[in-house]
Amino acid sequence: MTDGDGEYIASLRRLPLMSPEQLLAGRALVVIAPHPDDESLGMGGLLASAQSMGTPVTVVFLTDGEGSHVGSPSFPPETLARWRRAEATDALFALGIPPTSARFLALGDARLDALSATTREAAMNALRACVSSPALVCVTARTDPHGDHRAASSIVNDIDWPEGVAVMEYPVWTWLADETGLPTQAATGYRVDITTALVSKRRAIAAHRSQHGGVITDAEQAFELEASFLAMFDHPTETLVWPTR
Repeated sequence: MTDGDGEYIASLRRLPLMSPEQLLAGRALVVIAPHPDDESLGMGGLLASAQSMGTPVTVVFLTDGEGSHVGSPSFPPETLARWRRAEATDALFALGIPPTSARFLALGDARLDALSATTREAAMNALRACVSSPALVCVTARTDPHGDHRAASSIVNDIDWPEGVAVMEYPVWTWLADETGLPTQAATGYRVDITTALVSKRRAIAAHRSQHGGVITDAEQAFELEASFLAMFDHPTETLVWPTR
């Protein structure tokens, strides 16, 4: 346990270690990201490893992340959406993944937990169409204290997946969550060794330039990934947990 870790976070750090080959075991990899950059932060190393192994890889972006810099005259939502899609493509390139492996559903940043029943069902159908068995589907963790991340988990886990499709969750903002909002039981899952892909992961995270400050300087409400937060992802393992009901 590191200083400041609660029991749940400590349990994440104690998960058994395995290689990408052991984890995927011949299955395709589908990573579902609420916003461009979640895939790089939480799964960049596994994505790069899977691609280098010749594993079929698909990355689905539920939103374009157009709400990260509210009130910017130079980057209104439609402009920022195009910018962040381009950043997502650049990040995938850094991981060795071609743009044809990306899907953009444009469901609306900060609105995933308020989708109409019709739109939610359409999103579930679109996600189902992106996955062929056998596959490992990875989505942001329901323990993430972010509405879009929790909604993404709910949407994915509500899908009636065919036999041979497994769903696991990757924590992003969970690492900063208050322990009182986290499960009382220890996490179950794996830490995945991404030592050989760590440099590619760093490049992918850096490709999301708008989220690192200095690009958009006129927003009323600006967002920036802080160095202390980014440091949490600069290590040679990726974390995946089994969903809990």
